[in-house]
Amino acid sequence: MLNKFNALLIFFLLLAGCSVTQKTLTRQESVLKKLSLEKFGTSSRLIYNSDKSYSIVVKQEKSTAKNPNPLLQFFVYDIGKDKIIFEESIPAGKIKWRNNRQFEVTITPEMISTEDSNKLYGYIYDVDLGTKTDLNSQSIKQN
Repeated sequence: MLNKFNALLIFFLLLAGCSVTQKTLTRQESVLKKLSLEKFGTSSRLIYNSDKSYSIVVKQEKSTAKNPNPLLQFFVYDIGKDKIIFEESIPAGKIKWRNNRQFEVTITPEMISTEDSNKLYGYIYDVDLGTKTDLNSQSIKQN
């Protein structure tokens, strides 16, 4: 009888622990959505890394004939620390997670010369180290 009681107690404690974690994540997500609305209005989207410890909040209008390269605005939010860790606007480009700790920003140049046709424009940012690496370089630049 005591073993069944202990097993049930452990089960309920584990269940309660999972519930608290989910409630905390939901609260942090609501804070992030509110911040996103304040900064970018309703036209933003959230891109989480694989374990949802960070989110990129992006605003970029659709490209049109009048504006083929719309402004890309974004910030990176640390869910655990409840704060923005990186923020930038670039004339045009794309952003994506490369892995759980790095995202890549590809910048669309307005004009490309024939010498630069193979050159990549943009960088990789490491959220743990707070560093940028140029897409064409192996050297790391501190932010």
